[in-house]
Amino acid sequence: MSAEQLKEYLNTAIAIAKEVGPAFKDGFWRTGRFSADSAFAADDKLGNGADCVTEVDRYIEKTVFSRLREIYPTHKLVGEETTTECGNEYKVTNDPTWIVDPVDGTNNFVHHFQYTGISIGLAINKEPVVGVVYLPILDELYTAAHGQGAFMNGQPLPIIRPPVLTTPTSLAECSMVCEHGSDRSEKVMGSRLASFTRLLLDKKHGGGCIQNLRVLGAACPDITLVAKGVAECYWEIGPHAWDFAAAVIILTESGGAVFDGAGWWGSSIPESERTLKPHNIWNRRLIAVRFIPDLPGKPGSGRELQKQLAKDVLEIVEDIPYPPDGIH
Repeated sequence: MSAEQLKEYLNTAIAIAKEVGPAFKDGFWRTGRFSADSAFAADDKLGNGADCVTEVDRYIEKTVFSRLREIYPTHKLVGEETTTECGNEYKVTNDPTWIVDPVDGTNNFVHHFQYTGISIGLAINKEPVVGVVYLPILDELYTAAHGQGAFMNGQPLPIIRPPVLTTPTSLAECSMVCEHGSDRSEKVMGSRLASFTRLLLDKKHGGGCIQNLRVLGAACPDITLVAKGVAECYWEIGPHAWDFAAAVIILTESGGAVFDGAGWWGSSIPESERTLKPHNIWNRRLIAVRFIPDLPGKPGSGRELQKQLAKDVLEIVEDIPYPPDGIH
């Protein structure tokens, strides 16, 4: 795939995200077509009230898909709402595949918390190559294409850069973003809370003593914080490809690193065999670490520190078995 073609795909995604931005704002503020007396509707998707969908989700996804079909009729399309309706039964191929979350952070959106946006990613050979995350209420547009860098409103990422950007050497120097997920079963919530506890627990009791743990309600915006340089890492198990495909390429193009997020706590895998695995956007597990500058006089040390921090997180969090997205 040429750089020129990737740039074209990126520009298309940016244009479409901006086109649906006004509808997103109308929905957020309940104005225009989504005014207070219209059928806004926040429908429960999982039966527990923790995951919902609105008419804005449906409208934006339909509009984005319509534009993409007009421009790229042979490309595949994967969207949160249409995929949910078909029970996740779609074929994952190597073909160019647009992966869309029309409202990432719907609960935030419904409750007027501004940390929510539109996510449009493109995967080729099952790997993300283009990403756009647009947060209309905050007026933040994150963009990236493979090999072409990552930007927020045209400014290169990370926004926080050396020498201001520090070089953390342990979790105790890190800020972390994560999510509690929409699966509220006792077993799953028990596992998540146990992992959160160990991340926060002091080191003498076997914890990571991470400086803070932020739960903000939207995966793609979470990961853009790591790309931005204002959080050191992000970990989550359970989100879908549309929850982070666009943000992953933004993070890696900013100099960050992503790996498979399956935790090792309680695992039968011997410590000597616990090695980081490449991230797969379809496997619903992610550990991400921001760009880290090299230590003085130690070229490559930043990349090694990224790996070490990722390993440190995985040693104290548990895996939760979720089926992969789609049919492979």
